[in-house]
Amino acid sequence: MGHPTRWKLPTETIRFRFGSRLITATGTASDHVHRHVLRDWFPEWCLPERIVFKKQKEGWDEEFDQEKVAYAKLRPIQGITIPRFYGAITYNGTRAIILSDIGGACVASPEGAVLDEKDFHHQLLYKALTTLTGLGVSHDDSKLDNLHLVTEDGKDKIMMVDLERVDMDLSEDDFAFAAYSKADFLTRQYRSHLRTLEYDGVLLPKRLLKA
Repeated sequence: MGHPTRWKLPTETIRFRFGSRLITATGTASDHVHRHVLRDWFPEWCLPERIVFKKQKEGWDEEFDQEKVAYAKLRPIQGITIPRFYGAITYNGTRAIILSDIGGACVASPEGAVLDEKDFHHQLLYKALTTLTGLGVSHDDSKLDNLHLVTEDGKDKIMMVDLERVDMDLSEDDFAFAAYSKADFLTRQYRSHLRTLEYDGVLLPKRLLKA
């Protein structure tokens, strides 16, 4: 996924029951911030070659349940704007969900911050946010870590992860305002992020939007 310290993250092999099958998979922690999320798994034939195994954070029972509800509500855009949800299991006494690995690059990393600010906001971010709100879900954990720049079929798009904190009981007007305000807030984060990357000497050259 392009994280500069990825190679230092721990690798783990686990076995878990998924439906009627016992699955063996090996993977690596997503990053130093999301150690409860394990990706780059190589499970058996009944799941895709790469999956994400996301364990519930300690004490986050309500958020875990809410994330499952959000994925169900957003079923039409699974694999398009959010990961695909394959199911929930219990592993070593801890609940977990199995998701598709969306690939791309986290926008909080240098590799994910290669677009012009206007393209990021007008062409990709606002579209992703309104895709969710159009189905009655507003992402309420607004940070660049939860956005991935993904290129699929030669076109760029933003995909969103971490649906533990969402709003699903807003009015139509409030959903519209939430999408607008979150797009503005995240774009300001992106602008600041670009400046920080430049100051640190790790800003990558900008490229044209693939549309």
